[in-house]
Amino acid sequence: MSNIKKSILIRIFVSFGTVLIFALFIVWNIIKIQFVEGKKWKTLNDSLTITYKEIKAVRGNIYSDNGSLLATSVPIYEIRLDLAVINTDTFKKYKYELSQKLASKFKDKSYGSYLLELNKAKNSNNRYYLLKNKLSYIDIKEIRTWPIINKGRYKGGVIIEEDNYRVMPFKNLLTRTLGYTTSGKQQFKVGIEGAYNEDLKGISGKRLVKKIAGGYIPLNDENEMEPTDGKDIFTTIDINIQDIVNNELLKGLKYHKAHHGCAILMKVKTGEIKAIANLTLSNDGEYYEKYNYAIGESFEPGSTFKLASALALIEKNKINLNDSVLINYGEISINKKLMTDAEQSKYKTQSFAFAFEHSSNVGISTAIQNSFSENPQEFIDYLKKLNLNKPLNIEIPGEVKPLIKNYRSKYWSNISLPWMSIGYEVKLTPLQILNLYNSVANNGTMLKPYLIKSIKNKNETIKEFAPQIISEKISDENTLSKIKLLLSNVVKSGTASNINNSTIKISGKTGTARISDGKSYFENEYYSSFAGYFPSDNPEYSIIVVVNRPKINGYYGGVVAAPVVKQIAEKIYGYNPEILNSAENEKSKRPANLPDFTGYSKTIIKFNKKFSIISQLENENNNDLVNIKKDSIHKSLNTKNKLNEMPDLVGMCLKDVLFLLENNNIKVKTEGKGKVYWQSVEPGTNIGKGTIVTIKMQI
Repeated sequence: MSNIKKSILIRIFVSFGTVLIFALFIVWNIIKIQFVEGKKWKTLNDSLTITYKEIKAVRGNIYSDNGSLLATSVPIYEIRLDLAVINTDTFKKYKYELSQKLASKFKDKSYGSYLLELNKAKNSNNRYYLLKNKLSYIDIKEIRTWPIINKGRYKGGVIIEEDNYRVMPFKNLLTRTLGYTTSGKQQFKVGIEGAYNEDLKGISGKRLVKKIAGGYIPLNDENEMEPTDGKDIFTTIDINIQDIVNNELLKGLKYHKAHHGCAILMKVKTGEIKAIANLTLSNDGEYYEKYNYAIGESFEPGSTFKLASALALIEKNKINLNDSVLINYGEISINKKLMTDAEQSKYKTQSFAFAFEHSSNVGISTAIQNSFSENPQEFIDYLKKLNLNKPLNIEIPGEVKPLIKNYRSKYWSNISLPWMSIGYEVKLTPLQILNLYNSVANNGTMLKPYLIKSIKNKNETIKEFAPQIISEKISDENTLSKIKLLLSNVVKSGTASNINNSTIKISGKTGTARISDGKSYFENEYYSSFAGYFPSDNPEYSIIVVVNRPKINGYYGGVVAAPVVKQIAEKIYGYNPEILNSAENEKSKRPANLPDFTGYSKTIIKFNKKFSIISQLENENNNDLVNIKKDSIHKSLNTKNKLNEMPDLVGMCLKDVLFLLENNNIKVKTEGKGKVYWQSVEPGTNIGKGTIVTIKMQI
């Protein structure tokens, strides 16, 4: 019995001793970690929970040629609370008032709902509680005065985070040309935003933050490394002309119920793109910018390509304007394939000039066949001399390479030559076609079209872009003079004679081409186009309008696209009347009284030179706001200065309002269309960055 008792005691002592040793071991390690290795483990813990958070830079702005904002970044904020640092008594005292203010301002939840959420967050010591997001600077400024939040970061637990979102003041204008960028594995870079992303995005800053459940909290009030804002891009776009081009294209598309279309306007002497519009019919029946057809849609141009054929025939001395060509009453079989004109003709033969001006497929193709059939490569080489086989390498991504077949290509057939001569079996983008017409208007000098004038860092110019010559002379003077006569006569008496009643002389060529899927041509589906320049005698602008799949009111280029060009030209003259040549014509249009108007001196001068007010405005700064009321004119303010008081916006157009206010970081909300007749912030009211003003407009 005693042995059993002894054995039990030994086991108890052994167990107790083991537990005691283990306990002493734990205590020793606690002491060791706490006092001996404490600094080491604290450093390791900090390295795992403390990190740098990227602070995105403010993206640079994109401007038109006169400094109007085309794309800008607007700051947006979110406010969070670290409830673990808020004193319990403080929270209990002010939570009711805070809940009331939240419910009153945002009206998305009741007072009780906000109070319940705040209590729940406090009970769980939520260190990253989202109070509100998508806030403006004005919102943040107000909320900072509220109870609890007004105690700041260390007593009120306030965490404010800033981000930026991109806005385009002119909404649907230039959406695809301005473009966008995306992040992630699949990055998309579209338009100017994509092409100049590195310049626009700036350099990110860094902020030291600590990781907690649900997110990160900043360790300091200031960033450890401040971000560097992005550079600004100044484009060649004239926003007033862009508006005209966009509106007239839209009217044309609607009138013909077309699927999509594009229009491009270039400055002849420089290659600057002043306007570029791309519109697509959406499922909701409205037109939007969804794709940049101007550079991204390669198609068989049809008769606008006959310009290249005419250049080849005339410069190679294959034909004269008065030489007879076979019209054959409007149809002919070439290598067992029937070619027809748009309409039957009463002529067996006619002059080459007549065939071009009336867009005879038979006349042009037989002339090319007779001249180049023994050596088709000679014709192809001439097209290459015109650089029609090369992309223009415009700044923005997405340009499609042109297709000009080679005589030795496996795709060449015995009908390729005549069909290429009338714009089939070749593919070009609208911009590539336009550039050829611009070269003719520019007396043979081919320029590279461009969209960007300069890159600036605040007021410092980083880089400037100038016109680039692709070819000093695409053709000789004699050929060019004949070609210009042909293009002028297309409008005077040819396929675009319906726009010959325009007050502006326009030269150009119509095009109507059937649409193909690469295998066969669709029934009753066409590209309708017009490419040319104006004024004919001294070209300022070159233009192309392409309309895809018009459904009603005709489909020929002269009926669909040419009237759009006429309206654009006449509207541009109205916008820019100083290029009108006839002083007598201007005098006859002078009204008895000036229209009421408020806007920039530069704009008013352009609109009203024909009203004989130039003498009263010529010494004004182009950035001065001017009021015209009946026959009186007075200057409101110089907009180079920062706004301290709300100006009188009544009578102003939306473009001038946006330029004036958003350049001063004042947010604008609009109602209606036309001119401003009411503004929410009274003139003379003190304003600052972040002010929001609502304007109402009527036509």
